[in-house]
Amino acid sequence: MGRIFSERLAVSLTLLLIGSGLMLSTFGLSFAELGGAFSPTFFPRIVLIGWIALAALAVITDVAGRARAPHARWSAAAAVALALLGAAVLMSTLGFFLCSAGVSALILAVTGQRNPWLIAAYSITVPAVLSLLFSHVLKMPLPASPFFWWI
Repeated sequence: MGRIFSERLAVSLTLLLIGSGLMLSTFGLSFAELGGAFSPTFFPRIVLIGWIALAALAVITDVAGRARAPHARWSAAAAVALALLGAAVLMSTLGFFLCSAGVSALILAVTGQRNPWLIAAYSITVPAVLSLLFSHVLKMPLPASPFFWWI
C-alpha cells in the first residue's frame, strides 16, 4: 500500500482550499445593483467555480490513485511556490509579461520539460497572447512592463 499523503495531494488540497476561500469571499460584498453579468463578481465566480471543480477532481484522483503515488519532490513544489510569490510581488514593477514568462519557463523546467525551444515558445507566446487579449481586445490593461510596454 502506497503513501496516502503525497506532494500531489498536498498541492490539490491547497488549491481546493484557496479556491473555496476566494469563492466564499465574493459573497456578502456590497456593490451597486448592477445585476447579472455586470456585477464585479460575475467573472471571478465563474473562474472560481471551474477552479474548485478541477481542484476537487484532482483531490479525488490523487486519493484514488494513492497506491501509485510517486516520490515527493518538495523542492520542485517549493521552487514553483517561491516563483509565484516572487511574480506576485514583482508584477507591479516588471509587469505581467515578464513575470508570467519567467514563471512559465521555471514551471516547465521544474516539471520535467527539457526542450529549450518548447519552453521558450510557450513561456513567451502564452503571456504575450494574454497581454494582447486583455490590453488591446478587452481594454482591461494588465500591469505594463517597462521593457515591453507595447504588448
